[in-house]
Amino acid sequence: MKAVSLFAGVGGFDLALERNGAQVVATCEIDKHAQKILTRHFPNAQLFLDVTTLTGEDLFNAGFNSDGIIVGGFPCQDVSVAGKRKGLSDSEGNATRSGLFWEVVRLLEETKAKHFILENVPGLLSSNEGRDFGIVLNALVELGYSVSWRILDAQYFGVPQRRRRIFIVGNLGDDWRTSAEILAIAEGRRGYLAESQSKGKATTGSTSPSVNENMRIGNFEMIDFPDKPISIALSAQRAHDTMVYGEKK
Repeated sequence: MKAVSLFAGVGGFDLALERNGAQVVATCEIDKHAQKILTRHFPNAQLFLDVTTLTGEDLFNAGFNSDGIIVGGFPCQDVSVAGKRKGLSDSEGNATRSGLFWEVVRLLEETKAKHFILENVPGLLSSNEGRDFGIVLNALVELGYSVSWRILDAQYFGVPQRRRRIFIVGNLGDDWRTSAEILAIAEGRRGYLAESQSKGKATTGSTSPSVNENMRIGNFEMIDFPDKPISIALSAQRAHDTMVYGEKK
């Protein structure tokens, strides 16, 4: 599988992709220090410097094809609870750094990539009272993707620190099971830290919102079930905007 890594940083996504048999044909990173690391460790991937000028044609020329996957952790500064929380745009409608999400949407539309994986901080869920996350989901579904999301914590995967991140996975078409299965990875796998089950420490658990609790984000109603590891999977069918695990509610 051909892969493209946007907002590549020092190549975390890239390393994971190559370890699982994908070929990273293009990376995009604006930081000069990170660019040096990418060039050293991924010499066969074409490096692009600015996502705002990157085009689908550029990616195809680098060896990408529509059966491939686009990954990236778009900037979190404006949705993080540690920041000013301007969201995807400020009060005057001007683009923010987190608003570079729209460049991901543009490149998905231009390439018709079959798969994507996006990553951000959990603050994306509550930014502008959930409206920003609703906008993100709606934009991806409108492109024809079935989408699932889940919060994962690095401490359960071999990293000795609590680091929660939301992962958004999508595949082109109405088969939501593919994206849901990708996120069904077990926390506290063998060789890693076991997930705490004690009360008060369950906030880093596998699902959000809590079991049997309904929450509305934008036009999408999120419903969590005790036997489902994924917080939500949205069908790409556009007849209804309220979907639960790919089925009409």
